[in-house]
Amino acid sequence: MNLDNFIESEELNDKEVKQVKEYIESLKKSKEKQGNEECPYWKRGCNNQLCPMLKDNSKYIWYSDEDPCNNPEYRDNIIAINQKKLKKKNAPGYFTYNMLNRNFIIKRGIEGIDPDVPDSVESKGQKAIDKLYRDREESWLNSHPELTEEQIEKKKIQGETLKKYMEGKNR
Repeated sequence: MNLDNFIESEELNDKEVKQVKEYIESLKKSKEKQGNEECPYWKRGCNNQLCPMLKDNSKYIWYSDEDPCNNPEYRDNIIAINQKKLKKKNAPGYFTYNMLNRNFIIKRGIEGIDPDVPDSVESKGQKAIDKLYRDREESWLNSHPELTEEQIEKKKIQGETLKKYMEGKNR
């Protein structure tokens, strides 16, 4: 169903028709602004809000039910790696750029930030809502510290040991 048929079927007045058309145009423009025209995956319909090619990802969020970055140029990018891991874990909630742009442990049961705003906060206005989200992000970051170099090295050794064991087992 195209837009004109939808508008006719809904019997909208002129003001409502204008509002619907303006809203659709604003969605198209925001989609154009968000996408990176240089990325071949974006041209094919990638809708990843936290694209490694974008210069400013700080205002976007990502949910694990959305696609991760599939551009092979960015397979080693920490954001793309974390998106793929979180998608496998089907982590509820949303993740910000600051949350994804770090090396942290991702295991079963991990959760992002709850997007729901309590009525008591919502009634106080947008500043209170923004503060709630900032506080939730800060709390999440404190609960999920970055891995230390020592922890990274230990995981690397464990992985190599497991690989050697599996190679010996398969002979």
